[in-house]
Amino acid sequence: MRKQSLIYKICFSSLFIALTIILSRFFALPGLFGFSFLKISLANSVVMFSSFYLGPIWGLIVGGASDVFGALLYPQGGAFNPLYTIPALFTGLCPFLFYKLLEIIKIDKKFPITLTFLLSLFSIFILIFFIFNDYVISGSKVYNFDLWMKIVFIVLGFGLSALYIVAVFIIKYKFKDKKVNQNYNIYNLVTSMFLTYFIVKIPLGSLIQSFLLNYSFLFIFFIRILAGFFSCIVHSIIVIIALNVSGLFNIRSAINEDNYFRDLFKWKKKNVEK
Repeated sequence: MRKQSLIYKICFSSLFIALTIILSRFFALPGLFGFSFLKISLANSVVMFSSFYLGPIWGLIVGGASDVFGALLYPQGGAFNPLYTIPALFTGLCPFLFYKLLEIIKIDKKFPITLTFLLSLFSIFILIFFIFNDYVISGSKVYNFDLWMKIVFIVLGFGLSALYIVAVFIIKYKFKDKKVNQNYNIYNLVTSMFLTYFIVKIPLGSLIQSFLLNYSFLFIFFIRILAGFFSCIVHSIIVIIALNVSGLFNIRSAINEDNYFRDLFKWKKKNVEK
C-alpha cells in the first residue's frame, strides 16, 4: 500500500470539512426534545473518521475548521462562540490517540474489556446519581425524580450498556470477513470512539454549555449521555463502514502507520531547517 502524501491529506481534509459542515448545518436535529443543548448529527462520524484515516492533526483541523466555518457561514442560534469549537477539536484529535493507546495496552483482542469496564462505570454513575439525588435544578426549573422514574432510569442505564456490548459483537461479526477487520482491531475502534465521546466530548461540551446556557452541568451531562449511547454506536458503524471502503484503495491509512509520529516530527524538523 502507498503512503498518503501531503497533497492527498489536504484534499481529503478539505472534502471532510465541507461534508461535516453540510451534515452539521443541513442534516442535523438541533434542540432535540426541547433542549437547546441537545443536537443529533452525523457530522462527528466524518470528524472521527478523518482522525483514523488522515491522522490526529488532520482530524483536529477537520473538527475545528468545520465548526468555525460552519458557524460563520451558516450561523444557528446566535453569534459564533469559540468555546463550542473546543469539543470539536478534541473530537478530531482523540480517536487516533485513544486507538494507539489501546494498541499499546493490548487487552481487547478477543473481547472489548476496556469498553465493558467503561460501560459498567457509567451504569454505576447513573445508579449513584439517582440514589443521592431526588431533583435537579436547571436554570429556573426544578426537575423532581419520583421513585418509579429513578428505577426506570437506572434500569435504562444498565440496559443500554448491555445493548451497547451486544451491538459491538454484532458489528464485529458482520465485518469479520471484511478488510476493516483485517486492517484494524474493531474493538479498539469502537472503544476509542466511545472514549472520545464519553470521556472528552460530552463532559467538556456539557461543562461549556452549562456555563453559557445557565443549565445544571449534571442535568446536561445526564441527558447527553443517554443520547450519546445511541449516537455513538451509529457513529461507530458509519466509521467502520468508511474504513472498510477506504481499504479498497491502495492507500494506507494514518492509523496503520507504525511510525506516524516519528515521520510527523521528521517532516516538521525538515521544514524548519529549510
